[in-house]
Amino acid sequence: MSLLVATAFAAAVSCALPSNEIARQASLPYAAFDDMAAPYGWRYLSNAGCADAAVALLEGYADANGRELSPAAAMELPFHIGQVLAFAGRESESIDYFERSVTRGGDEWRTYVVATIAFLKRDAVTLASARERYASLAPGSARLRFIDGFIACPKEAYAKAVHCAMGR
Repeated sequence: MSLLVATAFAAAVSCALPSNEIARQASLPYAAFDDMAAPYGWRYLSNAGCADAAVALLEGYADANGRELSPAAAMELPFHIGQVLAFAGRESESIDYFERSVTRGGDEWRTYVVATIAFLKRDAVTLASARERYASLAPGSARLRFIDGFIACPKEAYAKAVHCAMGR
């Protein structure tokens, strides 16, 4: 999508959430919340340039469901917040959320998140080490291609670098 088209798309979308939307979505099962589509799904809002609204939904869900969250959902929510912020160009703000996610999940997940954080911190040594470890854990995976994108485009913004190696 060209920058002009993306800008026009974002301008056409209202980032305002109805006052009850966060509470309504917080009452959904996690899978339904995570798959929510337009006009108020967090992914839709993030893609439309409405990072703050997407973060509000994700944080509202986490706050409302805290102890009832499955380990996978508890791991994914801060990661998704980090992604929303990183895609919005707010990379330094995103790191804290990625760091909250790194302590959860198995080796593959933790290694992927370590690679993401290393990219955001521009730590080439840790990124290369995480890439080597991840390749041994999940060769050929999409996440490995994301890590390869970080390595291929180390000075690019997250939004661009995450896709740098997808054509390989």
